[in-house]
Amino acid sequence: MATVRIVLDTRPSNVDKNNKYPLVLRIGHKTQRRDIPFYIRLGKEDFIELDSIEGKKKTAHFKLKGVTNPVRKTKRIHSLYSDIDLWMDENKGEIKLWPITQLKETIERKFFNKQSELSLLKHGAKLIYRFHAEARFSTASSYEDALKIVVKYRKKLFGKDDKQSIPDLFDKTKKDMFTVREELKPYDMPIKAFNFEFAKDFKTYLSTRLKSKNSINIHLRSLQAILNDAEKTYDDLKGHKPLESFKKSSTANTPIVLTHEEINSIRQCSYPEGGSKFHVRNYFLFMFNNMGMNFYDIALARVEQFDGERFSYTRKKTESEGDFFSIKQNEENLSILSYYIQNKSKTAYIFPIIPEGRVGEAIFRAKRDKLKWFNNNIKKIATDLRIEKNLSTYTPRDTWTNLGLQMGIDIRKISSGLGHSSVEITEKHYSQLIQEKILDEINAQITKGPSFN
Repeated sequence: MATVRIVLDTRPSNVDKNNKYPLVLRIGHKTQRRDIPFYIRLGKEDFIELDSIEGKKKTAHFKLKGVTNPVRKTKRIHSLYSDIDLWMDENKGEIKLWPITQLKETIERKFFNKQSELSLLKHGAKLIYRFHAEARFSTASSYEDALKIVVKYRKKLFGKDDKQSIPDLFDKTKKDMFTVREELKPYDMPIKAFNFEFAKDFKTYLSTRLKSKNSINIHLRSLQAILNDAEKTYDDLKGHKPLESFKKSSTANTPIVLTHEEINSIRQCSYPEGGSKFHVRNYFLFMFNNMGMNFYDIALARVEQFDGERFSYTRKKTESEGDFFSIKQNEENLSILSYYIQNKSKTAYIFPIIPEGRVGEAIFRAKRDKLKWFNNNIKKIATDLRIEKNLSTYTPRDTWTNLGLQMGIDIRKISSGLGHSSVEITEKHYSQLIQEKILDEINAQITKGPSFN
């Protein structure tokens, strides 16, 4: 059972030049102890512990001497002690499951007015550790990226270089926790200092650093999620929602789509076997031929998912919804698969994107690095073919959708092929393409005139 006492910490290491010792609240829990200081120093003769009978008469188990207003200080400290003792008794069922560090931090927050010690990066470290433990690496990465931007802004406020890349905010070598890297601790800040005024200035900074409004809003949404988690976790942060009034909704990006002729030019181009552009061309076509398959899904594709005729997979992004696809492969994909699966075991990855043996976060990092590599090389291919469009991993999916709409295929069928849970999602993502098609048809009907030979 957890206990608390008011004691004088008389360890030799704590005595000062005046032969005085710190007065502390001593917490005992699971054979461990932690101290919270009152920032009062006393000589041994100035801290008087009372026996139980005398203590009850004086409503305290101790009294102080040798300080200003000793009676008032004794009453204040004992009142605090009584509140803590009562709270611990009322919550003993929950507290017995806590480590002593959590108990100490909670007492500091609730009773020692430690609001200002609740820091953004420290809470972020706890949250991101939780995501790693749950294998939610993509979410963890988004949150850490948002915190990195805050650190860069803080560096700018300190007159430091804010352009330098930050590989990692946290030391992730410990098994049970992440901690803020030592060199970045000066740029941490109290959560309450991230107020509305700070948020406005920070958003202005984002606007100078990032070109895309969507990128700005992604970071703001991640930061709001971190702040919301802190607000729900700590009683003294209730109602602290500095980003709540900020508009953070994403705007639909204009899909970059290719024509049939441009797709065919990619099909007909040739690159030296084994080179980056050789592989990227193959991946691009494989994704397009499989109804705009996601890059992460082809990265995870294994030989056993291909039966010689059909390729089957569950879409990673919506696997919780059971999005399963079994797609008959065309001649082009059969040729691509034949090249990559030769001499491989059934459990091997089809494509050389993620190295065999990687697990957990290592898979996520490999996929993220290869995605950048893909986008870089597909742009080089576009340049080679004089396609003046900004191609990316999204292009196969957007092109497949656009060509289907142009051919008059029912949007419900297209939505099913994309793995969307409803037609409304398809309409939202491709609203501009759909709107253009509708307006073209309407305009053609309205402006239809006599035939010209």
